[in-house]
Amino acid sequence: MRTYLLAIGLLLLAVPAAYAVFDATEHVSRTIEMKPGGTLRLKSFSGRVTIAASDRPEMVIDAVRRGPRDRLDRVKLDIHTDGANVVVVDANHHDRSWFEFMGNSRVVDTDFDIKVPRRTNLDISVFSAPVTVDGVEGSHKLHSFSSQLSLSDVAGPIRAHSFSGSIAIREKSWQPDQTIDVDTFSGNVELHMPETTRGTVSFNSFSGRLDSRVPLTLQSSSRRNLRAEIGGGGAGTLRFKTFSGSVKIDR
Repeated sequence: MRTYLLAIGLLLLAVPAAYAVFDATEHVSRTIEMKPGGTLRLKSFSGRVTIAASDRPEMVIDAVRRGPRDRLDRVKLDIHTDGANVVVVDANHHDRSWFEFMGNSRVVDTDFDIKVPRRTNLDISVFSAPVTVDGVEGSHKLHSFSSQLSLSDVAGPIRAHSFSGSIAIREKSWQPDQTIDVDTFSGNVELHMPETTRGTVSFNSFSGRLDSRVPLTLQSSSRRNLRAEIGGGGAGTLRFKTFSGSVKIDR
């Protein structure tokens, strides 16, 4: 809860940035060699993030940055490698302290269109930038405050956290020990699972509801907690925790 309250405070501090005059635009394009199985770590504040799978051993980043000219000159888009097969992208790189940076609303609105090898691990952290992931297979970690997270035709374990943004996940395949871990405050969750899904479903919420169009075998239930099996049970895990957000499970 402390994290959520801090995020709310930062949102209020950043509000002036939304009303700034974006009198300049900057285009940045980078192509970086990346073997399948690599990792993309990305941080952004506002704009949008679109990530799509490709069958090429490289990552292609196209970014459009918008803001006052002096802000574009001062706040940089940092793209660099960190060890073997890891690419780090920071939409708002700066030399000052993080608190001073946020307090002065020195944020650049950035749209990302990124293509990665089909087998790529994602570690994405945004504030109010909607994130769309299409066709990527790997470990997915996504953190957002107020923006929507949308993953379609993905494969691999997923950990998605959001405060008020909705989360939509469409899994293409299911591994026996696969995990999906979703945590929201008020954001709703929509999950589409393949026929092969097997495992345990746990749902914890203060006032949200669980609606499953897929048959579940109830194991235990209380006012705020539910535990059930999906597909006859197995080593897989689907965990949902919300305060007021609801969860829908479908094929």
